[in-house]
Amino acid sequence: GRSGAGKTEIGTRLYRRVKARHPETVFLDGDVLREVLGRELGYSPEDRYISEERTSRLCRLLGQQGIHVICAKLSNSPELRAWNREHIPDYREVYLRVPTAVLEERDPKGLYAQFRRGELSQMVGLDIPFHEPAAPTLTIDDWSRTPDEIVEDIVTGLGWNLDERKDA
Repeated sequence: GRSGAGKTEIGTRLYRRVKARHPETVFLDGDVLREVLGRELGYSPEDRYISEERTSRLCRLLGQQGIHVICAKLSNSPELRAWNREHIPDYREVYLRVPTAVLEERDPKGLYAQFRRGELSQMVGLDIPFHEPAAPTLTIDDWSRTPDEIVEDIVTGLGWNLDERKDA
């Protein structure tokens, strides 16, 4: 999902739920990943692609080592989404589809307001086209539900059984 969709909140809650049954789970947040892997990058489409590619490769590396990865990050490259499906073990793509009006109302970081005042540019979905996922594993678009209910929708929608350990 785009900025303000709830990726971090829902990803964190999903991580806690999965980690309780699978200790070999990590949570990667897009803002933290940018700080660690892409401090030299800006927000141009080219820099965003580099950042997304680095994240994809890190997720593959961790997955190859038997680590469950929950990654909450804006993905705007159809090519990299296809790469993920081909190269990341057990890859699942959850799309948080939130209308622009709701994103602008939430605006937890004030980015939409800054964009509207002309103080910020290069916003995906505004002046950078957003390439909506063509075939996500699961799309969440009912925003009347609580974050915990959305996490339950994800667990159920992906067919995960978190009631007993996978290796038990």
